[in-house]
Amino acid sequence: MPTNVIKQGWVTFAGAGPGAPDLLTVRCRNAIAEADVIVYAGSLVNPEILSFAPSSCRLYDSAGMDLLAITDTLISAARRHLKVLRLHTGDPSIYGAIAEQMNELDAAHIPYEVIPGVSAVFAAAAAVRAELTLPEISQTLILSRRAGRTPVPKGEELQSLAAHGATLALYLSVSDMEGVTDDLLRGGYAPDTPAAIVYRASWPDEKIISGTLVTIAEQVRQAGIERQAVILVGQSLKKDGGAASKLYDPAFSHGFRTADKNTIRPVPPPSSTSFHAPFSGRVAVYALTESGCQLGKEIAHAFQWDAYLARRHFAPTRAISGSLFPFDPRDLGVLLGETWPHYDAHLFFMATGIVVRKIAPLLKDKTCDPALVVCDEKGRHAISLAGGHMGGANRLATEVAHFLGGEAVISTATDIQGLPAFDEFAAARGMEISNPENIKRLNTLLLEKRKIAWISAQGSLPDIFQGYPNIVPTESLENLSEETEGAVLIGSALPATIPDIPILHLRPLPLAVGIGCKRGTLSKDILKAINRNLERFALAAERIQILASIELKADENGLLEAAGTQGWQTRFFSAEELKGMAVPSPSSFVRSVTGSASVAEAAALAAGQGRLLIPKQIEGSVTVAVATLKNSLDTHSKNAALQVVGIGPGTIEGMTRQALEAIQNAQVIVGYKSYCDQVADLIHDKRVLSSGMREEITRCDQALDLAMEGHSVALICSGDAGIYGMAGLVFERIEARKLDFDAVGVIPGVTAASLAASALGAPLMNDFAVISLSDLLTGQKTILRRLEHIARSGMSCALYNPRSNKRRDLIVTAIECFRKERGVNTASAIVSHAGRPEETVWTGPLAEMPVEEINMSSIVLIGGEKTRLMGKWMVEPRGYAIKEDFYSEDEV
Repeated sequence: MPTNVIKQGWVTFAGAGPGAPDLLTVRCRNAIAEADVIVYAGSLVNPEILSFAPSSCRLYDSAGMDLLAITDTLISAARRHLKVLRLHTGDPSIYGAIAEQMNELDAAHIPYEVIPGVSAVFAAAAAVRAELTLPEISQTLILSRRAGRTPVPKGEELQSLAAHGATLALYLSVSDMEGVTDDLLRGGYAPDTPAAIVYRASWPDEKIISGTLVTIAEQVRQAGIERQAVILVGQSLKKDGGAASKLYDPAFSHGFRTADKNTIRPVPPPSSTSFHAPFSGRVAVYALTESGCQLGKEIAHAFQWDAYLARRHFAPTRAISGSLFPFDPRDLGVLLGETWPHYDAHLFFMATGIVVRKIAPLLKDKTCDPALVVCDEKGRHAISLAGGHMGGANRLATEVAHFLGGEAVISTATDIQGLPAFDEFAAARGMEISNPENIKRLNTLLLEKRKIAWISAQGSLPDIFQGYPNIVPTESLENLSEETEGAVLIGSALPATIPDIPILHLRPLPLAVGIGCKRGTLSKDILKAINRNLERFALAAERIQILASIELKADENGLLEAAGTQGWQTRFFSAEELKGMAVPSPSSFVRSVTGSASVAEAAALAAGQGRLLIPKQIEGSVTVAVATLKNSLDTHSKNAALQVVGIGPGTIEGMTRQALEAIQNAQVIVGYKSYCDQVADLIHDKRVLSSGMREEITRCDQALDLAMEGHSVALICSGDAGIYGMAGLVFERIEARKLDFDAVGVIPGVTAASLAASALGAPLMNDFAVISLSDLLTGQKTILRRLEHIARSGMSCALYNPRSNKRRDLIVTAIECFRKERGVNTASAIVSHAGRPEETVWTGPLAEMPVEEINMSSIVLIGGEKTRLMGKWMVEPRGYAIKEDFYSEDEV
């Protein structure tokens, strides 16, 4: 054993490495073996390391000591000419707090030296098997921490460091992962940036958690990790990231090797996956085996997807977000038949053969098939099975592989050749393909390097196609050269006469931008954030039609001004509406503040009803997300059905069979919240968009947008949809928005007047009038004029919406009007909650009507000239007893 590694009368600072005894440097281990006194960081240094100390060595655990106690111990031992070792974890120069100890030793004139150690960051990198400095990805590693009780100098805040986009290693920060991820996202890291947490790196109980900046905070919380962990962040953590190093490239010369000129390869063209929005639709996860179910549960929790797990391995837990459902594996085919139309993607943890056999009857066409991805139960491979480009399966497989630390298996020909497929290009930029039958022909021409004309208003090729000499910018279809074998036409409509070559027509869909921002954010900052991200994702600002956010921002001046200056519409959604949107980047912090886990992404999707192109991007005080606006003002669609359904009193017994079937057959239910609550038993398994009073236009627009998107929608109304209901407003909105949409059906319901009449006997046997006393949409002068005419007419009358908390006097005026014309003894009635179990009835002369018992759930009936009370009944004779009238030729 070497001696004299440390000196008598000196203090030696040494790093004990990350924890594993075999990661001690030889010098440190020898120093431990020689020491007379060791002061060690007891909470961090592995006790096994101290076993190298001689039995005569005195050990002091510094975990309970302050600076003075530590330095007094060191100084006292050194002055006795002992060999003194101050043992830190990792490397003492990184967060070791040795400078303050050295200052005390200097003041006491005690000599000292330092033995370096292996830092935890390098043990963490080894644990996740990552190279932290990858060519073309990151050549910089930043070691830092988040400010806590110990502040950081100005300019070293995480948000500032994030702007560099370098690989980041954070110490002493895992206790506030929510704060860490918010800072990094605001600083510029993309939401899908890989992140890893290594707890007690190299220790026997080492734990590794991998995810993205969107998922990692929740994963850490679920794991209960609050200390002794290193956080790694950066694109260098991707297993397939980065270019090959020049060091070993046969075409690269250096001082020890001459390049082989025969091996020099051309720089490959840009990849079709140079940038993509993450998969943002609804995903269903299916698993059969125990390990498969565990992986399925983990990924469903991380991305808030739905998971269908084999019943024998189903173990629900409150800690898992999203939804978990048990199923019998024998019923997998039946289950898929039910779930197939309700999800944008299906992810399977099982054998590929099983999946192929089960999905075969459900597949229709590449333009409409969902994304299908299959994983083995260990998560080593994520196979894009179908819907690779347009469905997004290639993107989903890549995301799943990154999350599981496995490999994405992509088999589409263009991706294998590193070529940007045209349909993938269209999907990434939110373009509709008018003639999808030509996708294969154009991609084949691309693979075969045949000449393809690129025709667009911009005139130049997008960056992604730069470097492909066979793709040639062309002014128009009339200017094609003889060598051209195919064309891609962007934007303008196909002319009636086209050349005899395959042409792929791509129509850029309009865009909806979702915005979240701090109070008082200026419009210029909002527009700057929007434009920066549009440029980054190669989207044109001219495509924006809607700026959307949460209702909390409906009075945000900067947001309203930004929309106004650009001529954009604004849409604001309640937290309840936004909660129903499936988003890739939910935040528990945003949920705690707004009531919804997402604002920007959810608002963009709610307004656009299309696909998310830009996931949330944080630019200072502004958060931006962009989605396609599937139903712009000039969209034409006749492939969907909207049923405006009258639900009568809201009871199952009070509904018509036609109304029941419409609700049961609908995919989406839209309605006033209390009406949705009344039919909750019928809609528990459906998507429900409910909202409050005075949001009628929003409800109609939501219903129309969803119907035009291809969903079957039931817009529910109390009573009859055509009597003080939503039917008329639906047609008004179709006209106002200039929609070519006629797939609207109106299903009648039992109206309140009929329900009240049935409770009273027969008060409406002859002509009668119906009038609403609500002055929200009709002025009081108009209502009073109509009441006077009805009172003079002698007809029976039913008064809807007779009395509210704020409008209490109009019913008194109405009663007085009828008393004046018909007398105080006119038969009258009040029926509250007509047709419902809590129904109540009052009848009596008009002079005795208890006005204080009338409310918005009441119908007031005032008898006509011949109406009379018969005990508890209120009846108006029809006149059948008069023989002459009964046989009148005019009787209908």
